[in-house]
Amino acid sequence: MMNVMIVEDETIMRLALTTLIDWETNGFRIAYEASNGYQALQYIKENREIDIVITDLKMPVMDGLELIDELNQLNGTSPHVVILSAYDDFEFVRKAFKKGINDYILKSEMEPNLVLELMSRIKHDYEVEQTMSKQSREIFHGERIRLKQQTIREWLEVGVSPQLEPSILEDSNMRLEWTNITVSMIRVEGFAEVQERYGSSIGEFVSSVVKSIDQVLTEVGTGEVISCNPHEYVVLLSFQTSSLMLVRHSISEIMDQIIFVLKEYINIQVTIGVSELCEELKHIPAFYLQARKNADLGFVINKHRIIYPEEANHFLKQSGETLIGKEQALLDALREGNEQSVLQELDHMFTRIKRSASLGNEVLRARYTELLMILVKFMYDNGFVNNKEMNKIEDVYQMAWQIDTADRLQARISSLAQQLLQEIDKKAGQMNRVVAIAQAYIVEHYDEEITLGKVSEIVHLSESHFSTLFSKAVGETFKEFVTKIRMEKAMESMKKEPYLKIYEIAERTGYANTEHFSRVFKKTTGVSPNQFMKSVSM
Repeated sequence: MMNVMIVEDETIMRLALTTLIDWETNGFRIAYEASNGYQALQYIKENREIDIVITDLKMPVMDGLELIDELNQLNGTSPHVVILSAYDDFEFVRKAFKKGINDYILKSEMEPNLVLELMSRIKHDYEVEQTMSKQSREIFHGERIRLKQQTIREWLEVGVSPQLEPSILEDSNMRLEWTNITVSMIRVEGFAEVQERYGSSIGEFVSSVVKSIDQVLTEVGTGEVISCNPHEYVVLLSFQTSSLMLVRHSISEIMDQIIFVLKEYINIQVTIGVSELCEELKHIPAFYLQARKNADLGFVINKHRIIYPEEANHFLKQSGETLIGKEQALLDALREGNEQSVLQELDHMFTRIKRSASLGNEVLRARYTELLMILVKFMYDNGFVNNKEMNKIEDVYQMAWQIDTADRLQARISSLAQQLLQEIDKKAGQMNRVVAIAQAYIVEHYDEEITLGKVSEIVHLSESHFSTLFSKAVGETFKEFVTKIRMEKAMESMKKEPYLKIYEIAERTGYANTEHFSRVFKKTTGVSPNQFMKSVSM
């Protein structure tokens, strides 16, 4: 027996519906009658056994569209909704369909056989749905979530086509508006410790973070979250106002709540970079990059958990000539482990910093802090510091503000760089430096075309000499090493992003031909890509 509620402000219409067919003989029971949407909603919140709601669209207090919105927000399974409409209600009906309603009854054609046929079909569909296994429903729900997350990823990378109508957000069940959008990059601090804590169960960590953030967004009624990787998450928020003051206030409340939830329930701390207000969704990629860059400044503005555009711009503006974007030569020298080149590039950086001397000591110290940020970020990204050392990063930055002369500060920075070079040597062990450079290049460029000739040119050796040296030092041929790295990256992508297609994984790992990738993968791992993805998703 399915419980039915009738929501209609006209008493005569309610009476007509209740007497139109023999409800109970056909497996239905009129459980409640309401005169407006608010009255119906309060009853459903207290009595969740209602299976079908038949509602008028135009009613006082709360109309049918508002009732549908409220029912969609209820936790758990919401009742099936059938709308009552007149011929002149077309616009209301269209909006109702966008909110997920599929069934309606024309008041002018409210004949017993038509109503009974509709109700019987709903009852049949309900019974079929109940026979679906819990696992099947979870798979279906999971696919919908993965599709929505993939859509958001595409928006962040290439934007939204201007040809798409704003209704695409409603159709894809997005909690977003078409305009007044902000992007926030949430970055997990001390992620190495998180990796140690979760080990091979890092997927559970990602799921917990996404669910925790999504719960906050659900409560505030706006926003979507996706994971970029286990230590980075993106939140999109939209607002009905373009007032910067009101938007900042709302973002602050939401982000503070996210920070609290992540600390309280998952025991992690985060740095959040916030973008400016994006007026149209099609421009979102630029604002995504801005949020990411603002999050990067967490290395410098380390005493703040949320970094807004105004704060980031103020810091860069007052700090004179920024070093960001000019550090590549220094990073290359560090990767090569060439002490002379590293010290030479540091001298270039010091000279550039001193050009800002006219702006005052505070600016000079900010620039030195930025240089420290570049070195520390390199150490962190390349695994040259352990968890205890990462916890002392704030002390490293404070050094820039405590040393009383620029020369002494430069000496300390040079000393830090030399310590880093020692760590690089220690990590490389007895392996030939040329081979280490080649391996680093392969690991960094595995998704590109990599040939023995190309890499031997980079290390300035002949192909035959380099090939022999590489095989002897590594214990496998150049081709075997490249294939191994690509397969490891492929398996990593499958574990972290199981929604990806095989051809997408192939492209990400440097294979233009999907069939060739599949053959190499099976030969290397013993199973096909599809079999591997099924095994890690179980």
